[in-house]
Amino acid sequence: MAEHLLTILNNIGDAVYQAFMLPGEFLLSRFVAIAPVSAERFGIAGEMAGTKLPVVLSSLSWILLFVALWMFLRLLRSTARIAGTTIRVFYFRIYTAVCSFKTKLILKVRELLPQRKPAELSPIPMVEFDDLDLAVLRSASARGPGFALSAPELADEFTMRPSQIQCSLDKLSRNKMLDHVIGSTDGFDNYRLTDAGAAFVAMWKRRGTVADVAPRRQMA
Repeated sequence: MAEHLLTILNNIGDAVYQAFMLPGEFLLSRFVAIAPVSAERFGIAGEMAGTKLPVVLSSLSWILLFVALWMFLRLLRSTARIAGTTIRVFYFRIYTAVCSFKTKLILKVRELLPQRKPAELSPIPMVEFDDLDLAVLRSASARGPGFALSAPELADEFTMRPSQIQCSLDKLSRNKMLDHVIGSTDGFDNYRLTDAGAAFVAMWKRRGTVADVAPRRQMA
């Protein structure tokens, strides 16, 4: 078994040696065939060549082969990198051109479509309260939250007609300063101050306005 293994190893060694020596022997044989006179002059013809020269030539051949292969791989890698960069640049330019064309197309379509005019904002109505309205609010605020008031009561307080007071109450109710209360007084609705009305009166009190307002008397 050991002898058989040794034989196999020897055969493998011989095959490797022959493969290694193949470039040198091939070069020598070609040189002798092409220039036999020069080969005889240098003493490398036939059996005079010896073994050193084929070994040197084979070593140089394999070294040159490895160097050439390494340079080819580097060239192949550089070519692949340049090709990849070129493809990415080409793709980016195509993508940019498509996006630009898409944007121009959308803008062109928008120009062709009828443009809707923006809806005009309706002005916020301004409500002006006269002296009677402010006096009613002041009276409602003086009664305190939850207490109701009516046109007849305020008419006695302001010595005015209930119909005039009722017009002011309706106006304040429409503007959310007063709110209706269930029940009536002498056929007139009852009202109470809302939170918005209380805030309005508080604001005007801070400005020192409501406290000094008194309704102008209009006698029947």
